[in-house]
Amino acid sequence: GQSIGLSSASNGIVISTPAVALLLVSRFAGVFADKGRKAAMMSGMFIIAIADCGTALSNNLTTLIAARLGLGLGRGLAEAGERGMLTDLANQAPSLRGRALAIQQASVAIGIAI
Repeated sequence: GQSIGLSSASNGIVISTPAVALLLVSRFAGVFADKGRKAAMMSGMFIIAIADCGTALSNNLTTLIAARLGLGLGRGLAEAGERGMLTDLANQAPSLRGRALAIQQASVAIGIAI
């Protein structure tokens, strides 16, 4: 943020922008993931990769926010497909559903921490 002259308020907007995109895209992402889990995950990861490049190459607030919106869009798609697939797998062994979801959430938390 400092390299392109962002204030603390601007940094806050940049950081929260993906969450706004997730909020806006969640319904669409769920419907898309219901039609194809793998397609949702793969397209989401592709969008994330493009958005990450955009974030890295941004030289002003507008392009940075656009890239971060793309990140939220990609995350929404990828996470909807991933959670749908996890639910599909957990439904095959209902007695293990809670454990499977707990392991997935713990894995996400560990991945974020790393």
